[in-house]
Amino acid sequence: MVLLLMGNFEDKMCRSAAKTLMSSLESLQSIHFKINTLPDNLITLMSKLNLTEQKFLVQRAEHYLVVSINPSALERQIKELEEKREERELEDIYLLQGAPLILMRRLFGMHASEFSRRRNILNIRGAGSGRPPLCDEETDHLVWKLWLHHKQLDERERFLKIADETNLDLHLIWSALREYIDN
Repeated sequence: MVLLLMGNFEDKMCRSAAKTLMSSLESLQSIHFKINTLPDNLITLMSKLNLTEQKFLVQRAEHYLVVSINPSALERQIKELEEKREERELEDIYLLQGAPLILMRRLFGMHASEFSRRRNILNIRGAGSGRPPLCDEETDHLVWKLWLHHKQLDERERFLKIADETNLDLHLIWSALREYIDN
């Protein structure tokens, strides 16, 4: 049963690849292939096929197409996706905790349009524009002491740790630290 399903899957993948090949014939050249280049004369012959002949060729794709998966390359791509997902989740945490654009740009390289778009998606309204809020002197001093205390953490972790310990939003924390850590 498993072999039948696998064969069916491979057949469907071959047919899908063949359909893509047929639909790409007008712009296809041998330079588009990394290895086992398709000779230009075959591309020319295939481009002369009518729709019925193309469908016939697609139905017989398993006879001339081989579908393979490189497991280690697939695993690398999945890990990269996971890293991007984790990065995005961290960005969301920062946005939800009130990080201003300048901090998001510093820590994540986020552009203003992305900042606005993501805030809209997260339904964050109002905060983050206009004059930055300021802490009182005592809170300002506490934030600076915590920044120095957590110097073993990377910058991203330090901001979140201080936010957690002080219950302040990241906009206030950034306002308190900005002039000291930017120099």
